[in-house]
Amino acid sequence: MQTIYLKCVRPVALLLLALLGSISASAQQAGSLKGTVTDPSGSSVPGAVIILRKAPSTELRTTTDAQGGYIFNNVPRGSWSLTVSRPGFAPYQIQDFEVNGASLADVRMEVSLEKQQVTVNDDTNQVTTDPNANVGALVLRGEDLEALSDDPDQLASDLQALAGPAAGPNGGQIFIDGFSGGQLPPKSSIREIRVNQNPFSAEYDRLGFGRIEIFTKPGSDKFRGQFMTMISDNVLNARNPFVETKPDFRSKFFDGSVSGPITQKSSFNLHVEHRGIDENALINATLLDASLT
Repeated sequence: MQTIYLKCVRPVALLLLALLGSISASAQQAGSLKGTVTDPSGSSVPGAVIILRKAPSTELRTTTDAQGGYIFNNVPRGSWSLTVSRPGFAPYQIQDFEVNGASLADVRMEVSLEKQQVTVNDDTNQVTTDPNANVGALVLRGEDLEALSDDPDQLASDLQALAGPAAGPNGGQIFIDGFSGGQLPPKSSIREIRVNQNPFSAEYDRLGFGRIEIFTKPGSDKFRGQFMTMISDNVLNARNPFVETKPDFRSKFFDGSVSGPITQKSSFNLHVEHRGIDENALINATLLDASLT
């Protein structure tokens, strides 16, 4: 009977000894790390992020409490890198920090400094007649012309507004291919518009502010053309509340152009435009009697 008892107890005892040895070995391989994070004045820094890293990919992370303290438990023994960060402070880092048993690492963080650089040049703005120094110059071409109105009167008004006020009794001038006093061409035949370009040029008889230079399209080496129309009628207008019937109104605008070669050294560009407006204005008047009452 005693022999059977010993045979049963002996394996259980060996198993318990093995488990105790494993737990003891594991406890000897793990350690802990704690500390406090403070600022230059010695006050605690809560909310700081503490990161422990160990090659190749082991990372432990925690955050300091309200008293600035932190603790890592069950940290494998060995060499670690310790990083502390918090907004408003310069990052703090320790390389090859050894964790053996209960380790302590207090950190004092420095306030981060914001660096700004201001460059002051001693260049002075000088009065010059150089066209490149004219900040009021404006050149319109290509897609820039699409923003302008197709209506000739509105187009002229837009260009005068871009040019601004001009010296002299006649205000600004519009030059078409170098000539003044001509009729404003349709927008579809305009290649480029220059506003206040080189106002001090000697080729003009007066100061060039408010001057508008329009350059039309030349003929092309291939036949091409385009046609555009805009029609407005009183059917599309709302009735005036002071009248029972809408007054007659009709506006028509036709624009077409064609260009192409004549010979190997010459070409042509023909443009046709027609505009008609039929409008009746509404007059709200009060008739007076002989006593003007």
